[in-house]
Amino acid sequence: MMQHQFQLSTPLAFADVARIVDTLCALPGVHAIDAVPGTRELSVHADEMAISRQAISEAAARAGFAEIQGGARNGGCCGGCCS
Repeated sequence: MMQHQFQLSTPLAFADVARIVDTLCALPGVHAIDAVPGTRELSVHADEMAISRQAISEAAARAGFAEIQGGARNGGCCGGCCS
């Protein structure tokens, strides 16, 4: 498992957190999301053998949550559970 850190282009509102968690938890290999309203940070705990950081970033962008170019890098532990 790997935790991917993303820096989003806009802060997350309460409704945004629910929407991005629903979107990303539907992806194969994604196990946990940590997203806090009012911040631009997003942490995704995923199986690197099942999904790439690029695929997660593209899914977030399609849902309206673009990543800042040169966003955060991979990290350590996870946040909230998707199941």
